[in-house]
Amino acid sequence: MEPRHASHIEVAPGVFLERMGLFFEDVVVGETYEHRPGKTFTADESMQQTLRALDQSPAFTDLHFHAQLGRGPLPINPTHVLAVLTGMMTKTFSKIVANLAWKNVKFHGPVRAGDTVYAESTVLEKRESKSRPGQGIIHVRTSARTHDGRLVCTFERMILIYGRGQGPYDAAGY
Repeated sequence: MEPRHASHIEVAPGVFLERMGLFFEDVVVGETYEHRPGKTFTADESMQQTLRALDQSPAFTDLHFHAQLGRGPLPINPTHVLAVLTGMMTKTFSKIVANLAWKNVKFHGPVRAGDTVYAESTVLEKRESKSRPGQGIIHVRTSARTHDGRLVCTFERMILIYGRGQGPYDAAGY
């Protein structure tokens, strides 16, 4: 019987459990996945994350310094942007065993306080793991744009993910 909801499974009559994330078998080379919802960045969260990371750059934490530069709204720390973009991918690629690599990370322009960023990932390659049965490696290219269409970041990511029926998800009720 075909599931009524691709994102949910019926756990009891009339009771549905939301599931997210693709298994290795679900991923198709060439397909693009839009990661939603978008994320609106604030100056405060960027400052807090910058300080937690022990980044001492005044460009992201010192409002007086930034005001003297005269460059408009405070920029969001690019490492925070990369972390958020990675998190945005989790809804789609949540069956992760391990992050294997980020490469070709490029920041094309600043994300500023008040910008909302949306991301999408295109699958470039996939292959079964040679050393881990039931798992596979996917290679994706992710791009992020602001609400007004400005390209702000691109990167590639290699992810080791579980195959269907593998990993802790069923046992944990996911």
